Amino acid sequence: MENKDRKQPLLFKNFPSLKNNIPWIPLLTNLPTSINELRELEKRFEIQSPGGLYIKRDDKDHHIYGGNKLRKFEFIFAKILEEDKKGVMTFGGVGTNHGLACAIIAKELGLNCDLFLAHQPITWHVQRSLLLYDYFDANLHYAKSYGGLVLKGLWFRLTHSKYYMMLPGGSTLLGFGSPSGTLGFINAVFELKAQIEKGVIPEPDIIYVPCGSAGTAAGLIAGCKLLELKTKVHAVAVSTDLFASKSSIIKNSNKALKHLQKLDKSFPSVEVKSEDFELIKGYLGSEYGAKTKRGQKAIDIVMELEGQEKGFKLETTYTGKAMAAMLDYIQKESNKMKTILFWNTYNSNNLDQFLKETKFNFQKLPKEFHKFYNQYQYQCWQIKDCPNHKECDAYLNHEYRCWKVKRCSENTRQRCRAYEKLKNTIHLEDS
Repeated sequence: MENKDRKQPLLFKNFPSLKNNIPWIPLLTNLPTSINELRELEKRFEIQSPGGLYIKRDDKDHHIYGGNKLRKFEFIFAKILEEDKKGVMTFGGVGTNHGLACAIIAKELGLNCDLFLAHQPITWHVQRSLLLYDYFDANLHYAKSYGGLVLKGLWFRLTHSKYYMMLPGGSTLLGFGSPSGTLGFINAVFELKAQIEKGVIPEPDIIYVPCGSAGTAAGLIAGCKLLELKTKVHAVAVSTDLFASKSSIIKNSNKALKHLQKLDKSFPSVEVKSEDFELIKGYLGSEYGAKTKRGQKAIDIVMELEGQEKGFKLETTYTGKAMAAMLDYIQKESNKMKTILFWNTYNSNNLDQFLKETKFNFQKLPKEFHKFYNQYQYQCWQIKDCPNHKECDAYLNHEYRCWKVKRCSENTRQRCRAYEKLKNTIHLEDS
């Protein structure tokens, strides 16, 4: 469905008086996002009838960059335009998916975008992201810590009154800030319910979703409570307790619900409580963005069985850790008859075409980001100084393990200089 054909969100169709009170613009170009059954994964883990494993394909909800942020942005960027701002500023780690989505949509709408980026473990994903921020015309600001980042951001906001300040992930923070982003995922549950009613999926017992800034999880939890689904959200903490905590999720959920209740007197009096969802911990690793053994193993299992055929990706910061939690859950005999929906929040669209246009010219970035390239090599063509790297499938590929892209045999890997160096460079933690 093209976005021009979308007259209003399902939330507005069910509560018409909200339409004139809540800013919204159509950005998503592929709704409703499909739901795929993960039949090979079901076989591997011996899921029993009436149970089943499914994935919600938000990774393809936009033609350039899919993922969970775009659902939030339909409400947030509408507010930015209504307030006649000239630009948007937001925060995240140096490899933030939120920042990239923000840069892409800002450019699409003719707005300036300034990204305030804090240090996180340097990976190939981070290097790719920095190049793409620049490609989509974002202005970059760096600090070693989130404390320094906040100070830089606040000063920028004071001196740029025509910029809208979006909190990390497009979410409220401990109940502070606009609930606009959370509305995107309350609306998403209306979409899920319609798919349940059409028989696309049985009503899930559980939704697994990564919890970073808590906006996505908060919206799903609030939506399930509002629509009286039996579904319980398992939010897997992939960031610090400041964001991914039960109290933060509850505050974010209830702020959005109260906002809707205030705008529409017919809106049900619903309140999210601690027992309405589960917060799953133990998968983060030592810090935000750390690669973990369980996360990488989960990615490899799912990609081998399902991802290559169905055309979706998982990654090590968010979705890989959430998938690891789900796989641990379904290994227990008592859980093999559950209907479980994995909500894929990561983009699966191929961005290599844009990366190739950057020609890997990281010197265009502000100087403080150059060290993220000079000190770290994650690609085989860098290590081997390959003259034909631009014709190779591994060049600029999403997968940082070149031997996975090229499907090298064990014998080929053992004789490869790049493999020998990369296998020791890639650090996976015990989470």
